[in-house]
Amino acid sequence: MNEHLSPEDISRWFAGERSSESQRHVGECEECSARLDRTESALAEFRGSVHDWSAAEAASAPPIAWRPPARHTAQRWVLAAASLLILVSAPAYWHSRRQARAAEMARADALLEQVDTGISRAVPQTMEPLVNLVTWGSGPTEERQNKEMQ
Repeated sequence: MNEHLSPEDISRWFAGERSSESQRHVGECEECSARLDRTESALAEFRGSVHDWSAAEAASAPPIAWRPPARHTAQRWVLAAASLLILVSAPAYWHSRRQARAAEMARADALLEQVDTGISRAVPQTMEPLVNLVTWGSGPTEERQNKEMQ
């Protein structure tokens, strides 16, 4: 390796990616070795100042008690009220639906009963007086016989 280490090579060096060629070059080149030493000391100084700063901040900061924001508390109350409303209104809705269904079934049953009555007659209701006047067959009807006997 004839060239000095590039900034990318130095970054790879501190990241742990050291090829045998770059290690040999750092061992032979005083300029690259000094550059790595300066970078390492700058990183160590920065690391130390960050540790010192975070220790000082932790010591000076008052303890913070966590409280949920008021907005979240209000949202919880709204959610609880909505849930309660659903729990209360759902049975009433189902009861009203069941009553409506029962009323409709009663109307359908009444209609079917009317249809059944109309179909089961031998003669339509409007023609019954005529049937009572006319005798079918050779002899009198049972109704006439009953009337004559009385």
